[in-house]
Amino acid sequence: MTEQQAVLDMLEILECGGCVEPAHFFTLMRRTFRIAHLLYLEAEPYADELKVCRLHHTFGAYAAEIYHARSLHRIDPILKLALGGVRPVEWTMARHRFPECEPLFQAAQEIGISTEGVALPLPSPAGRMALLAINVNMTAGEWTTYRRHHLRDFQLAANLFHAAMLEHGAMAGSISTREMRLTGRETEVLTWAAAGKSYWEIATILGISERTVRFFMTNARRKLNVVSNTQAVAQAVRHALIPSV
Repeated sequence: MTEQQAVLDMLEILECGGCVEPAHFFTLMRRTFRIAHLLYLEAEPYADELKVCRLHHTFGAYAAEIYHARSLHRIDPILKLALGGVRPVEWTMARHRFPECEPLFQAAQEIGISTEGVALPLPSPAGRMALLAINVNMTAGEWTTYRRHHLRDFQLAANLFHAAMLEHGAMAGSISTREMRLTGRETEVLTWAAAGKSYWEIATILGISERTVRFFMTNARRKLNVVSNTQAVAQAVRHALIPSV
């Protein structure tokens, strides 16, 4: 078992806010516990997509390439359960509950990644979701015992790290908000888009060409760092850049 003093030392570092770098946090977790890999994700859910705000992991570029190339995120039950719930998600439980997701676990085994682990949902501001996934190289029996002994430590460490990330992000937010300042026309275009108007309708209302409307919308998406108009409207409302309709 992990020495309790090592756990206390790590938690003290986290409680003092001395760890806002994911790489540093991952090193602390792996040094303190018998952890093979970690993944930290913060995202904004939309109707049919997930905008990733922060993603850090230790699985390596090859594993990430396979995950994306095979579109495994579309069948990942761990991702869905952890981002949509409050209870820790056991990987083996998710595997048994959703047999259609077997290609995900088979891909992990192909590249030598254990299928034992847990995903911890993390409390986040409205409109966002986050999780910390922990992967271990243990037998099922070893992991069951180890998890029972350290799950509270895992959860507390994850919450403290996530809180530090949110606080750090809030401090940087004042700068990013200034950088995303919209022009009058960009605000008008987004406001009408939020009301459900098409490019043609917005052009008619504002007395400009449809091409000009597209230009302003493209600029707004770039400033808000999003890829779709739906995301642009959501971000603008969230940051009070346009009125909520």
